[in-house]
Amino acid sequence: DCGLSSRLGEVMVYNALMALTRWDKAGFKIPTVAVNFSKSELRSPGLASKLKWELDRFDLPPERLTVEILETVVADGDNDVVVANIAAISQMGCGVDLDDFGTGHASITSIRRFAVRRIKIDRSFVTRVDEDREQQKVVSAILSMAEQLGMQTIAEGVETPEEHAILAQLGCRHVQGFSIARPMPVDETMDWISRQLARKAGTPRISKRAK
Repeated sequence: DCGLSSRLGEVMVYNALMALTRWDKAGFKIPTVAVNFSKSELRSPGLASKLKWELDRFDLPPERLTVEILETVVADGDNDVVVANIAAISQMGCGVDLDDFGTGHASITSIRRFAVRRIKIDRSFVTRVDEDREQQKVVSAILSMAEQLGMQTIAEGVETPEEHAILAQLGCRHVQGFSIARPMPVDETMDWISRQLARKAGTPRISKRAK
């Protein structure tokens, strides 16, 4: 099972970097791609070296790969191999995202220890956030903490335009979920990105009023 998990991780990294290369060739400016790693994969010795090899294989700098780790992994950060791997990945230049934030009881000390760059707010705090004032308070608190620590944020599981709108009002600049797009094969992303860019280009800009 551990070997299968490791092989699955290798395939995911390969496909993610392949997609990034295809987007580059198509002229799309997609800055980074993110890959989830389980705790068992993070226990693999030499993980950072393997990632570096894959990045070199595609002639991509480490800054364009982000590794997502569950908050529970950070909260239980007593495994020296896991700590060393994440530190090496961060020092190499890859981003480190803390996934499902708010569910694993990670301390601020642990978050800083793992050099987390971005917090992914768990969907349990996002669902119906447009209707629940308490949810809004929690999200605001998370956003404020992240800002104080110099971390970026992204809200997970955003499924409606209303949720998206209130999150933007609260100051969450990045979201992911069905309100943006559903999972799709990489071939379909080419047309989807093209449509998004065309729609963005067609959006009228509000100019400043002349004095």
